[in-house]
Amino acid sequence: MGHEGLTLVPLAGALALFTDARACPPGFSAEGLPALLEEAFGFPTPVLIPQQRHTDLVFTFSGRVPKAQPLQVVGVCDALITAERGVALAVQTADCLPVVLAGGGVVSIVHAGWRGLAAGILEKAVRLLSVQFGVEPMALNAVIGVGVGPCHYPVGPEVVTALTTQLGSLSGAASDGRVDLQACARKALLKAGLLSERLRVLPGCTACNPNYHSYRRDGSQAGRQWAAVVLPPV
Repeated sequence: MGHEGLTLVPLAGALALFTDARACPPGFSAEGLPALLEEAFGFPTPVLIPQQRHTDLVFTFSGRVPKAQPLQVVGVCDALITAERGVALAVQTADCLPVVLAGGGVVSIVHAGWRGLAAGILEKAVRLLSVQFGVEPMALNAVIGVGVGPCHYPVGPEVVTALTTQLGSLSGAASDGRVDLQACARKALLKAGLLSERLRVLPGCTACNPNYHSYRRDGSQAGRQWAAVVLPPV
């Protein structure tokens, strides 16, 4: 692929891409995504990105993206869905999780931090895939990307309460105030009806590994890594 810092995951007929700081160094902007994704996927693709605000809002895209606009911002939301081939969906993270869903000729990508997880954004995305496209949860495949690990994620009791209200008990969180976001995301997807054998979790911690951008580690100086998913054109 010619690039360090790219993890390409074939997923139910789709291609999911997870990057780190080697592929998206400090100063990398969304305008560079079309070229990066073309190199990674092997074909040119327009890219849709959200204005991320830690919401539970999900945007479903249908139609065509003008060739003159290879990058489009769709508005405030934290998850995207499409059944259109050759249109990439992408989110940026710096400790939150990128989560990709694929199945039945439909793909979704979700930006999931503790607020989104507590608001049920993963369950909402799964439900919309079923309601809008007829893709049942048991037919979905998911990849949970790297975020900040519990080793670097002590939180206040209000965060634990918000997550347990949505997801039920969290292993270890109540005793020492540390939250495992990947475990929370996995629990949310299982709760939504996905099968455990169709879930993949990419190992790592953004704060531990200098190859990742981490807001928790670097504060306002932190860059962002990107994740994307696309249904290849026929």
